[in-house]
Amino acid sequence: MNSTAIREDDFDAILVSELETLRQGEKRLQRLYPKLRKKPQLRESFLRELAEVQQRAERLHAVLNPYEAFEAAAAIGYPSPGMSPAA
Repeated sequence: MNSTAIREDDFDAILVSELETLRQGEKRLQRLYPKLRKKPQLRESFLRELAEVQQRAERLHAVLNPYEAFEAAAAIGYPSPGMSPAA
């Protein structure tokens, strides 16, 4: 067995953990959002949390939908895996 291979049970556990982490981040954002009007100093914290949640969601989406991730990368100009960059 390849040392980098992940067993299906491990993959499922990691997936559930990532989903739970995303949900916790979403809940934090929901708690922070109503406070932004009264406490504008929380804006930086809110935006940082939002960026982290978005990045985690994008990475999870790429793992679950690798074909779409490669299409998106190609659309913005990243070379496909296995292709040599143009000289």
